[in-house]
Amino acid sequence: MFTKVSRKQHVARGFKVAVAALAAVGLVSGCAAAEAGTDNSKTFDWQAYKGEELNLLLNQHPLAETLKANLPEFEALTGIKVNIETLPEGDYMTKITTELQSGTGSYDMFMTASPMNFQYAAPGWIEDLQPWVDDATQTSPDWDFADFYPALISASRWDKTDFGGAGQGGLWSLPANEEGYALFYRKDILEAAGIAVPNTHDELIAAAKKLNGTKFEGKTISGFVARGDKTFPTLNPFSTFAGAYGAKDIVDGKAAVNSPEGITAVTKWAELMKSAPKAASTYTWYEAMQDFIAGNSAFFIDADHMAPGFEAEDSPIKGKVGYALPPEGPNGRSSSLWVWSFGMNSASKHKGATWQLMQWATSKETLTKAIGLGNMNPTRVSVANSPEMVEATSTWGDYNTTWQNILADYAAWPYSPSATWTEVGDIWATAIQAVITGQSGVKEALDKAADKIDAAIK
Repeated sequence: MFTKVSRKQHVARGFKVAVAALAAVGLVSGCAAAEAGTDNSKTFDWQAYKGEELNLLLNQHPLAETLKANLPEFEALTGIKVNIETLPEGDYMTKITTELQSGTGSYDMFMTASPMNFQYAAPGWIEDLQPWVDDATQTSPDWDFADFYPALISASRWDKTDFGGAGQGGLWSLPANEEGYALFYRKDILEAAGIAVPNTHDELIAAAKKLNGTKFEGKTISGFVARGDKTFPTLNPFSTFAGAYGAKDIVDGKAAVNSPEGITAVTKWAELMKSAPKAASTYTWYEAMQDFIAGNSAFFIDADHMAPGFEAEDSPIKGKVGYALPPEGPNGRSSSLWVWSFGMNSASKHKGATWQLMQWATSKETLTKAIGLGNMNPTRVSVANSPEMVEATSTWGDYNTTWQNILADYAAWPYSPSATWTEVGDIWATAIQAVITGQSGVKEALDKAADKIDAAIK
């Protein structure tokens, strides 16, 4: 999971006025004079909920920042007033769960992702959006649901079958920000050391070990950096690694983290993390990213859309970063997938107005404007291949090709869908941290984790 980047104002602004104009024309073209309703003889109308007021709770993230920046356009288009509250990631996760559980409907729309959808859908806290998508009186004819990447829509569906039904059933959110997981590397450091870009896990481990503790331009560098915090978001880079060994969290309703594949994956990951800073065992995505931006490490595996921070005008590593596919393991390549999306509170008293905001926030026009404010990667095919995206990433080497390749061929939600998954993820992440810090052996840590996971899922 990747949240707010202070260097988001990084892309040339030349195209923003043109995009804004395009947004206004494109969105307003879907308007009709009749008031929206359930009568199919009526047509979609952006002014149908004029005068209503919405409250949003969002995670601190470029997605939230771009929504704030463009919100006056939506309010002018619809006559709907929108209030936004943002919180740091940890506080956000706690508050949104508490609010949804209360059933008060205090917040109408919020940011969510696959594991949160599972947690919220099972008890009925989040609205199934498919009926809204299918209602021509509520959905703009210009919105184009088919333009979203199929993998991202699949990751947003679940039929509420515990440990099954992924990609089926209800649509619990609309994707607005995509994260595949890439290998980032310092082109200048590798060139100076005569090291080729690693293609396999063993090559990456060897290259990181060789570079760890060496000096480059007067600075002692680490060979590698990654998240190491003991909460489930840390699993995203690790599962990118582990998927290439065929490691799974749960198989046939039982924990599989201590399978031979799981043990091998953690063993290899711990070996790679020996080339990371000692403090990395407590890093979240933010500390790991800042370490890499500061020029302290040669390699980094994390969300590919961190690139705007690397390429910002004031970044010490601007123009020095290479973007590669995740390295191969015995089972080939693998990438985790995180999709920051918008969900609707099932207890909202303003569902029609909320659905209008969700459409606007995930429209082609709004997502195109978001590129210039650091909200990458786009969740629509047309936006990913737009002139604006090509222009924004034109000096970033293979970035725009690499992230789309990862999404098309490797990225998938790698965990078992379950309302209890976030607890399972925390248990697994805690065990991996214990191995990395030397507090436990691999098998011992994973055996204990498996027992705890089995207890949790029962």
